[in-house]
Amino acid sequence: MKIKLNKKLVVYKLNAQNRKDAISQLADRFVQQGIVTDKHAYLDAVEIREAEGTTGIGDGIAIPHGETSAVTDSSVAVAELKRPLEWQAMDGNPVKYVFLLAVPQNGDVEHLKILSELASELMDDDVRERLSKVTSVDDLMRVF
Repeated sequence: MKIKLNKKLVVYKLNAQNRKDAISQLADRFVQQGIVTDKHAYLDAVEIREAEGTTGIGDGIAIPHGETSAVTDSSVAVAELKRPLEWQAMDGNPVKYVFLLAVPQNGDVEHLKILSELASELMDDDVRERLSKVTSVDDLMRVF
């Protein structure tokens, strides 16, 4: 199963000031698409998860995620950041690509499936190489 991206949830050159700003701007996309019904509840869920340990998996990639009843449908929002941001990533490097997951309450199985699929895609050297050459939203869509 390939990861399906909604073009309206993909941002090229997201101008974020810090980790929370990047997550908030992507959460706005979820709200605009009706995927998140309560942005504050969703952001709280993401922050609770972030407090458990970094979602910066290394190689400039972060996969923050939140599970809450404010999410209507499992979705992934993607941003290539204008400037890399500090994320306390496992490898100590800043993050350039953010894959924000929104998961409905009690969506553990689906959540783990999406997370696992995304992580395995992102561990592929070819995928990371294609990511590094992205110059538009369409390019980002084509990587997946």
